[in-house]
Amino acid sequence: MCMDAATRAIGLCEDLAAHDVQRRNIGPLAAHIRGTLLPAARSVASHPTPSVAIVTGFFLIHGEPPNCETDGPPGAAHLAAGLAAAGIPCRLATDVFSADVVKSAASGAGIEHIVPVDVVSANDGDDGLPIDRVRERWQGGPTPVSHVISIERCGPSADGLPRDARGVDISSRNAPLEGLYRGDWVTIGIGDLGNELGMGSLPGDLVARNIRNGEALWCTVPCDYPLVSGISNWGAAALLAAIAILKADVGHLMLPFLRPSFAERLLEAVFRAGAVASD
Repeated sequence: MCMDAATRAIGLCEDLAAHDVQRRNIGPLAAHIRGTLLPAARSVASHPTPSVAIVTGFFLIHGEPPNCETDGPPGAAHLAAGLAAAGIPCRLATDVFSADVVKSAASGAGIEHIVPVDVVSANDGDDGLPIDRVRERWQGGPTPVSHVISIERCGPSADGLPRDARGVDISSRNAPLEGLYRGDWVTIGIGDLGNELGMGSLPGDLVARNIRNGEALWCTVPCDYPLVSGISNWGAAALLAAIAILKADVGHLMLPFLRPSFAERLLEAVFRAGAVASD
């Protein structure tokens, strides 16, 4: 595929993923950063030795019952499965609160034995790893992490507290995984509202003007390449598709993971683990 055709195809993927299916008025946010999917995908596709860590898991304290939401872990497993099939090392990361759902997504994708899941501790008494230990893992080994991609992961707002769509503080169920953004790697942030890691690359007043509770919930943590989607799982699929387009030599190996039936399988897996739909 020639570059002009590839650019057009990736632009179409970006526009499709940004469809405001939840009617949250994300159009102005997506328009502000329109065009970032291509350089985000190129940063992975053109890297000589890419190695990707994907951060996800958004705990809904108002869920019935409270648990990790369905948006995020399926997209993370979706992206990891496609990249791993093309020979790009991947790993997933979450905290102890969302670990069961993220692990179920990986299992549903059939990657539980080839894609490690790093579970970050929320306090000294749980089974997670200290965040510094996880960062050390990522920086070492034969292929150090080159890219950190967050998919629907809540981050700190202006007052330092992570807030959900209602503007409610969820720090009791949200470990500070923004610490994983700090490192010698490229960062890509995928969100669908403005309270997710990476959305600090959007102007705070833009989020405040257009999103309900936007002034309170806007995440201040920026990234190199922010992507705004109607559903963050769609943003992950769009990123995988864009990388497949750019890496023509192995792109065909990623295509099976872009089928709707595969995405459905992942949703079923997280629902079985107790994941709840976003409010």
